[in-house]
Amino acid sequence: MDSDPFVLDVRLNGTDFVTGLVDSGCLCYSAINEQLFRSLRLPSIKIAPRQLEEAAGKNAEPSTVLDTVTYASIDIDGHQQKRVFFYVVPGLTYDVILGKPWLEDADVTISAKQGCLDIGASNIRAWNHKKASYKPPLMKATQVMASAFMAEVRRSRRKNKGDGIALDTGLFAVSIADIEKALKPRKRSDPKTKLPPQYHQWLKAFDHFLAEKLPRIVKALISTLRLKRIKTETRRPFHGVRSTA
Repeated sequence: MDSDPFVLDVRLNGTDFVTGLVDSGCLCYSAINEQLFRSLRLPSIKIAPRQLEEAAGKNAEPSTVLDTVTYASIDIDGHQQKRVFFYVVPGLTYDVILGKPWLEDADVTISAKQGCLDIGASNIRAWNHKKASYKPPLMKATQVMASAFMAEVRRSRRKNKGDGIALDTGLFAVSIADIEKALKPRKRSDPKTKLPPQYHQWLKAFDHFLAEKLPRIVKALISTLRLKRIKTETRRPFHGVRSTA
C-alpha cells in the first residue's frame, strides 16, 4: 500500500542543493525546514501566527504554529524562479516541500507511473530520484565553452519557437561557472581606455549606447576617418657609405 515519495534536487540561491518533496496535498506554495533556514541564513519575515493543519484536521495533536516566512531563488533541473516564498516549519522531514500552488503556478504535469514531472512554464522535465526504477541515463559527455552552450540554447529556442528549451534538447556536461559566465551581463569597456589618444576626438563613433540606436541596415556611410599619409624614407640605412678597404 505504500509508495515512494516524489523527491528531486532543488538548488537554492544558486549555491546549495537540497532535497525537495513534491506534494500535491500540501496547500501552501512551499515550505522549508527551520534548521536549513537557519544554516543558510535566509531572510526572516515575521507573520501573524497560524496553526499548521495536518490531514487529521485542526484538532490533531501536537500542533505546530508558524510565524516566519522566508524567500530564495530556486533551480530545478534548469527551471528557475528568482524569488519563491517559504513557510519556515520546525522539524520538517524534508529540506523543502513544493505544494499544490507551486504545481499550478509552474504548470506542472506529474506522471506517477513514469516517475517524472513536466514543468510547462519552462518546458523542463524532472525525474523522481526516489523511484526504485529510476536510473540516471548514461552518456558520454565532454565539457564545452560557454559560447557553445549559449549557441545550443538559441538553436533549441528557435526550434521551440521561442517558448523555452525543447524537451528533446540534450544538455551535456557543463560547469556551473560556464553557465553563470554565459548568463552574466557583459561588462562594456570604456573606448577612451582602449583607443590611442590621437583617436579620442572620434570617441562618439565607438559609443556602444549610440550604436544600439542605429538601424540594423545602414545604407549610407555615416562617418569617415581621414588619415594623414606620412611619407617615409625609402633609402637603405647605409646608402652612400663607401668601403675604405
